[in-house]
Formats: sequence, C-alpha cells, structure tokens
Amino acid sequence: MEIQFTSNEQLEEFIQQKNLINKNSITHFKALISIKTSKNKISNEEMEIFISFENYNSLGRVTIMNSELDPLLYPTVFEAKWQKMEYIDDEYLLISDIHKKNPNIGKYTVKIIPLSKLKE
Repeated sequence: MEIQFTSNEQLEEFIQQKNLINKNSITHFKALISIKTSKNKISNEEMEIFISFENYNSLGRVTIMNSELDPLLYPTVFEAKWQKMEYIDDEYLLISDIHKKNPNIGKYTVKIIPLSKLKE
C-alpha cells in the first residue's frame, strides 16, 4: 500500500513543480519520452502526455498519447496505484514496473521530461 501513496505524491509534486496544469485544470503536455523494456528501447521521442485523476479510486493516471507506439511492445498507460513513480532531480518523472502479462515488455522504465503545455 505504501508504494501507491508515494507514487501519487511524486506524481503530484512533478505536476505542481513543472507547472503542467492549464487554467482549465487539465494536464496535457509535450514531453521527451524514453522507454526501455525487456526487448525494446526508444530514446528522447517527442510525444504528448495526458495526466488525469478521473475517479475517486484513481491516484493518478499517466497516458502516452502516441498512436504510433505499439502497446504490445511498449507500455502506454500507468497508474500511480500500481506503478512506481519518482520525480527525479526536479527534472523528470521516472515510472518503473514489470509487465507480468506481456514478456515482450517485461521489466520497464519510462522517463518523461516535460517540454511545454499544449493549451494554456
């Protein structure tokens, strides 16, 4: 249980420190994304990120909004309730976990470096 609350706190700190919420309370921004899985890797690709706290059960959901990213090879949705999230060096969000159902993903890390909000 402790990991989920730590991840939620780290995610919220990342959003606040990087000023990623727009005037309509939407967290949608461009970022440089690096993903390393058991079998694949991408580095510093520009993608859109959407972060939501949609329902009472959610401690935060991070979604990579890139239609060209194959979800069978790369994870694209992350929940603070389940994945470890760390705000590192006041610079980027690091998400890590092991995909237990897909060995092509397996152990993975996702590094998110924010660039700019999409709408103010």
